[in-house]
Formats: sequence, structure tokens, C-alpha cells
Amino acid sequence: ERFLVSTFVPRPLESAPGTLGVPFYHSNEDYDEVIFYHLGDFFSRDAIQPGMLTMHPAGISHGPHPKAYAAGARHEQLETDEVAVMVDARDALTASSQAASIERAGYVDSWRE
Repeated sequence: ERFLVSTFVPRPLESAPGTLGVPFYHSNEDYDEVIFYHLGDFFSRDAIQPGMLTMHPAGISHGPHPKAYAAGARHEQLETDEVAVMVDARDALTASSQAASIERAGYVDSWRE
């Protein structure tokens, strides 16, 4: 009742002319979102590597990084090549001091072009 677990696995991408492939920009109004990137090339993020984790607090709009969005608009890929696990938590999550000590400080700015 308090969280959802989703998996991202390889799948075909939207390919009809003029379509905007997911993930589209969105805002998780009611959930904190954490994604663990396990394997592959993550089409919605730039400079994400296997073993990384991202956290987007509730209410923060986000979507594909600018470079990933541009690549999607050019339909450079026909399918995804990624394996990741996402947890959407209804209760607010807090980063531990250990997590804060390895934070990639510039990540928040990676959304700018």
C-alpha cells in the first residue's frame, strides 16, 4: 500500500513518425522515486552507468535528460537496452549519510542543456 516496485527491461521503442517516446516529462506528486540502474544503456538519462542510483523527491518534475530527449526525437534507437528497478514510495525517503557522501554533486544540474 505504501510503495510500488517497477522494472525496466529491454523493449521496443515507439517508432511511428511524430510520436514522442516515453519517458515523457512527469512529476511524481505523491511518491518519492528511486531508480537503481543495473545493466545497459539508459535511454532516458545521460551519463548514467550501471550501479548508479537516482532519487527524485515527490513533486519534482523530471523526464529525459536533454541529450536523451534529442536522441529520442531523432529515433536513433529502435529498442531499449536497459535493466533497472524503480521504487516509488508514498512515504518520504531520506538519503543516509553514507549515500550523501557519494552523491554526484552535479547531477541536479545535468537537467540543464
